[in-house]
Amino acid sequence: MRIAFVNATRKWGGVKTWCLDMASALEAQGHAAWIFGRRGEFVAKASRLGLRARGVWFGFDFNPFCVFYFLYFFLTRRVDVVVVNVAKDLRTAGLAARLLGRQIVQHVGSGGDFDDIRMVRLVQRLLRPRLLCCSDYVRERILIHVPSMRGQEVHALHPGVRVPESPSFAAHTPPVVIATSQLNADKHHADLLLALARLKAAGVPFRAVIAGTGSLAAELKAQATALGLDDRLEWTGFTVDVQGVLRGGDVFVLPTLVEPLGIALEEAMAAGLAPVARAAGGVPEIWPEACRAYLTPPADGPEGLEKALRLLLALPWEERQAVRRAAWEHARARFNLPDQAARFARWMAQALPRPKHS
Repeated sequence: MRIAFVNATRKWGGVKTWCLDMASALEAQGHAAWIFGRRGEFVAKASRLGLRARGVWFGFDFNPFCVFYFLYFFLTRRVDVVVVNVAKDLRTAGLAARLLGRQIVQHVGSGGDFDDIRMVRLVQRLLRPRLLCCSDYVRERILIHVPSMRGQEVHALHPGVRVPESPSFAAHTPPVVIATSQLNADKHHADLLLALARLKAAGVPFRAVIAGTGSLAAELKAQATALGLDDRLEWTGFTVDVQGVLRGGDVFVLPTLVEPLGIALEEAMAAGLAPVARAAGGVPEIWPEACRAYLTPPADGPEGLEKALRLLLALPWEERQAVRRAAWEHARARFNLPDQAARFARWMAQALPRPKHS
């Protein structure tokens, strides 16, 4: 197949990572893939990965110059499938794909990506994309939030991540707790800091590393100082080497109260870290049964995170390593990137025209 991934968003998010990972995996499996986006880091990173990438000026919705650009490209390159996001890319590249009779796949990363308004209903009815959600949770939220989409095809496929063949499972003394979510309000790092402060007060040995940046970075650092965590806590700031950060940890925490899926959680389990998270959103769909004790109810607040972390940190070294290995084996079996790319390709192929026999 010949597949174009088009993303017009300005900020970096999970969907851009998904585009690059999926395009790379599909190329490795013999498909042809292109990346289109605004000029900047997304297109630059795609090029560094060896992908065919092009910077595009999208302009306004239904911009005829942009639509014509995609019409010409999709026609001359014989593109079979166009994968778009939820807004301007759908209303430019998606329109071009529909005019050419090409398959449109609309990737949906959150249940709140759509509003049930006239423009959304009109565009969905006109372009008729096949919706691909990152989890069953998001699929259900879409069908509840936008009733007009109940007649469309809405499919769920967990994103894939690269799972190393043999992680080092390096143990650290004291154990290192890692969090890699953006430092924004919806990620609830404040609860994690409260949990860590209680563990320190109880004499539990640990170090913690919080990677990333966000709108609450200064506020969270001030909270950590007030809680007396400065001697236990490292802030990495923005990093392009998340895998390197994960290799330095033993335990991973996803403190969010609602998560469409949790690619950061997938990455951490793939790296062989023992997971702690809240049973909210799409997280339970990818949670290993062997780690059930460390999946805490959202209503339990910081105390739930503290309890799960205390259980893990109190385990003898061998038992904590067994938990880490179970998480890695689960990742390898459930969302290894090549397997998820193959599933995605099979799903797309179902809607392609069948070859005519003479």
